[in-house]
Amino acid sequence: MADVDARKVCGVPERVQLHVAMLALQFGYAGFHVVSRAALNMGISKVVFPVYRNIIALILLVPFAYFLEKKDRPAMTLSFTVQFFLLALCGITANQGFYLLGLEYTSPTFASAIQNSVPAITFLMAAVLRQDSVTFAVLTHGIYDGVRC
Repeated sequence: MADVDARKVCGVPERVQLHVAMLALQFGYAGFHVVSRAALNMGISKVVFPVYRNIIALILLVPFAYFLEKKDRPAMTLSFTVQFFLLALCGITANQGFYLLGLEYTSPTFASAIQNSVPAITFLMAAVLRQDSVTFAVLTHGIYDGVRC
């Protein structure tokens, strides 16, 4: 912990920067929920909206990925490209599509709450399918963290 407090960028401790970044991300998510609902009310297609969002994200993130991760990039093999495409299709696009479908029938608050429950549902599915080992200590710690938040 002392290592995080000791590092400073522009005179601001890294710990403060991390908290500010987390707050900015949460405000961005809240804005996205409201903008999504407004776009659906204006009549934008539930299929087109995620496409626009992903294109904007691509334009914003590609320069950072190219220059900052230049030395760490894996080789672009066919197998890697297919896996990456399937991950994007199932993980991001399907999540956004189902989110927008649900948002059409509920409020942004409810849709946001359900979307935030995805990690818990994923953990339960992994535990039921025996992909993740669950001990009493892990379960107690997870419940404690959930109550604490």
